[in-house]
Amino acid sequence: MKGGVAISCHRYNGAMTTAEVARIPAPDRPSSASPLVVLGTSGHAREIAWIGEQAGHRLLGCIGPRRTEEVTRFPFPWLGEDDWLDSADPSVRYLIGVGDGRVRARIDRLASRNGRRAGSLVSPAATVGARCTLGDGSILWPGAILTTDVQIGRHVHIGTGASVSHDAEIGDFATLLPGCRVAGDSRVGRGATIAAGATVVDNISVGQNAVVGAGAVVVRDVPENVVVVGVPARIMRLNHPAVH
Repeated sequence: MKGGVAISCHRYNGAMTTAEVARIPAPDRPSSASPLVVLGTSGHAREIAWIGEQAGHRLLGCIGPRRTEEVTRFPFPWLGEDDWLDSADPSVRYLIGVGDGRVRARIDRLASRNGRRAGSLVSPAATVGARCTLGDGSILWPGAILTTDVQIGRHVHIGTGASVSHDAEIGDFATLLPGCRVAGDSRVGRGATIAAGATVVDNISVGQNAVVGAGAVVVRDVPENVVVVGVPARIMRLNHPAVH
């Protein structure tokens, strides 16, 4: 997969200490010479910082607009505005602490314009099976499961307790929210969102920028740029781009 790295058949789980996880020579874990910063200060960004800390990464802090009510709750220092990366050491990698995949795509274009690379995170409490790949910038929350031969694109966020089964492909900037299920041989398009508790059954394609509503069960292909809800899932409306 272009821009991704293969994750060998290692198991990351709660029975391992942070120190034990840090010693595993997995290629998705940057070395101590590659410190990380989080772009954003929201609750989503705070969770990412926590995952990085639990996984033994060196986190420098957060960057972005200074919103006092958010910055004071962030567990690491506020480093500066968005342009902080422009003059940072080339070894610094970035994580995007934003839940909206289309916004992550825009931020990524800006953050990577000078050749800077994103980091990636796998929680010590996530499980990754054989021959899975994880794109730059992608993050697995605690309890997330990739079974085997799963391909994850760039800046994909896979939430707490979400699972992706064999031979599935998750496109760049997609978001899998807590407790959702993507069954085997399915495809989730670029920027799509699978909401909390939703299920995508086997051999289904979810189109680019589509949204599968919370608790929905998808039994047929979903077109691009729509919102589907219900059991079985049906189109409710178009999914218009967010305004930022």
